[in-house]
Amino acid sequence: MKSILTGTDDAKIIKQLHSMDVAENWKKTFSIDVGDNFKRLGFIDYLQCNATGFKWYSPHEAAGGAELYEQLQKYDWYYMKDKWEFSVALDLIKDGNSVLEVGVGEGHFLSAARNAGFNVQGVELNPKGAEKARSLGFHVYEKMLQDIPQATEDRFDVICSFQVLEHVPYPNIFLNGMISLLRPGGRIILSVPNAAVMRSIDPNNQDLLNQPPHHMGHWDEGVFRALECYLPLKVKSVHLEPLADYHIGWFVTGYLRNLLSPLGKKISRLLVNRFSTLPLHWLMRAGFKKFCKGHTLLVELEHCPK
Repeated sequence: MKSILTGTDDAKIIKQLHSMDVAENWKKTFSIDVGDNFKRLGFIDYLQCNATGFKWYSPHEAAGGAELYEQLQKYDWYYMKDKWEFSVALDLIKDGNSVLEVGVGEGHFLSAARNAGFNVQGVELNPKGAEKARSLGFHVYEKMLQDIPQATEDRFDVICSFQVLEHVPYPNIFLNGMISLLRPGGRIILSVPNAAVMRSIDPNNQDLLNQPPHHMGHWDEGVFRALECYLPLKVKSVHLEPLADYHIGWFVTGYLRNLLSPLGKKISRLLVNRFSTLPLHWLMRAGFKKFCKGHTLLVELEHCPK
């Protein structure tokens, strides 16, 4: 079976989900209808690339469309105005660099980058998001990455994308599209949920937000380093988010329920609740959270043409 990341015949199915079960869970948990097309998929495969360790879901039709993200926008935690990775990325960008952000959302990073004095443009396929960013004065492409070179002669020093790559059903095409828009020696800055952390608190991928139609791939540092053998990219730096205050509940609950999982799902959920975990929340906020890795991984990749 071919790896969607490397194109080599070196992948295997490690799990299957039934699309109807996933759809029912989304309806019950988030009051979100993932759509009839998703429900008709039948089985969704969870696969692993043996060469890189990358894990992903197939088929690509399981990926959510604009309707899913419009429904998720009703939650105030979904599009945050300020993120840890924004400040890390801005520290990595040098004076005079031209910057392209892929997946601008509501334009929060574009605004921060402009305020820091950088020349920035964006890419956004969601018409409402693109319109919002343009209303803030930014030039935004509503095109697939591979179509942008035909629309501009610009090449960029830095291309950023925050919490986007994990949603992409064809990551190889996505990454190559970024590379095609870089100047030689340019850099790609990517942030993703850290799959290494997710495995420690949710090894069976029960978190709906870490499954289709939301997330299509699971990334960690090892996967990015393995990519050096397949793409003209080299890992220049790696940054791990400290555990944020707003993620303490998610982290503590997930970790404890995983620890108690041998007792069964019902018992672990009964024992681990918002009341029983309060002492741990206080301890984490008192300083113990500094010993825990947070939700996000940020990597800086340098374009090294071969």
